[in-house]
Amino acid sequence: MYNIYRYCFSLLLLCCVTTLTGQKVNSEKNDSINKFELNSIRVELDVSPVITTFLNRGDVYQYESAVQAEINNRYYPIFEIGYAGADKLTASGIKYQGNALFYRLGMDFNLIKNQTSENKFTNYFLIGARLGHTNFDYDLQNITFENEYWNTDFQKDFRGKSFNLWFEITAGIRVEIYKRVYVGWTARIKNLITKSDQGDYKPWYIPGFGINGDGSVWGFNYMLGYKF
Repeated sequence: MYNIYRYCFSLLLLCCVTTLTGQKVNSEKNDSINKFELNSIRVELDVSPVITTFLNRGDVYQYESAVQAEINNRYYPIFEIGYAGADKLTASGIKYQGNALFYRLGMDFNLIKNQTSENKFTNYFLIGARLGHTNFDYDLQNITFENEYWNTDFQKDFRGKSFNLWFEITAGIRVEIYKRVYVGWTARIKNLITKSDQGDYKPWYIPGFGINGDGSVWGFNYMLGYKF
C-alpha cells in the first residue's frame, strides 16, 4: 500500500512539474499568460450515497458537495464540504456513534487538452491532492471489562473528542453530457496525518475519511455538476 501511495504522489509531482514547465515556455511566447483569469466555476453534488448508504444498511453514511474553479485553463482549486457519520453495533455488542461536518481543500490538474470551440463539449481527466479536516465527538457504549479478582464483567460507556487531518491523492474524470452539465467520478487514497496515541480509544469511523484502521483508506465519489 505504501508503494501505491508513493507512486501516486510521484505522478502528481510529475504533473505539477510538467504544468509549471509548460507555463514557463508559454509565458515566453505570450506575457499575458501570467494574468489571473477565472474561466469557470463548477458546482458538484455526490450522488453515490443513494447506493452506498443502502449497501451499508445505514451503519455508515456520507453526503458531500464541491465547488471547483478553473483558472487560466490549467489550475483547478477545489473546496469540498460534507456531512458523514456512523451508527454501528459490533458483533461484540459495542455501539459506536459519531457524526460531523468535514472539509477538504486541494488542487487538480487536467491531463486532457481540450479544443476551444463553442460547439464542442469539454472533458476533464483530473489528478490532484487534498487536505482534509474534521473535528467531532463520538460515543462508545457497552464496552465490556473483566474484573479478574471477582471474576465478573462490567460495562462502561466512553465519550471522546477527535481532531483529524488527512492527506489524499485523487484521480477522476468529468464528462460534459449536456451543455454545462457534467457527470464523472473521483477515486481517492487517504492517509491520516493525525493519529491516536497507542492504547487510547480511537473513533471507529472518521467523517470524510472513513473507517479508522491502521493503513490507507480508499474512497469513491460519483459526481453530478454544473459549470457556470
